[in-house]
Amino acid sequence: MLKKVITSLIVLSALCMPALAQGTKVAIVDADVIVQKSQKGKAFFEEFQKFTEGKRTEIEKMVEGFQAKQKDLQAKAASMSEDKKKESAMELQRLQTEIQRAQEDAKRESDLRLNTALERFRKEIAPLVRQVAIEKGIDMVLNNGPNTGLVYFSDAVNLTDAVIKAYDESQ
Repeated sequence: MLKKVITSLIVLSALCMPALAQGTKVAIVDADVIVQKSQKGKAFFEEFQKFTEGKRTEIEKMVEGFQAKQKDLQAKAASMSEDKKKESAMELQRLQTEIQRAQEDAKRESDLRLNTALERFRKEIAPLVRQVAIEKGIDMVLNNGPNTGLVYFSDAVNLTDAVIKAYDESQ
């Protein structure tokens, strides 16, 4: 992995050298920070948190119901027939399966909502990055985020705050 990163940096450096020698201006943005700090991003994450808390509460209620039923059946087990014990065990298994399915469904729905929103943010932010870069006379913009391989950049080339401002104003 490290070998690939180093090779990529060398290739990128070799490709950028002629452009940089001609006075090309390079800037960075951090798309993740734009989403997290913009008004639209904050509103989404607030709504997303309410959604996940609602799902968590719903599942917690199911678990509490399961535990209450389990406790009740354990208390009555001594006076129950074998058939009734088997029936109760099957009921508990069914409830456990429902809880597991609800957890899996909540995770899938949560992931879908998050990925859909992030894709929407990318589509909305991309033209604004281009617009801000053109306004500032920037020739190339790189994203500074996880796994980008950026080692150093000056704050002078960081367009993140300018793009957040443009994004908030584009409402």
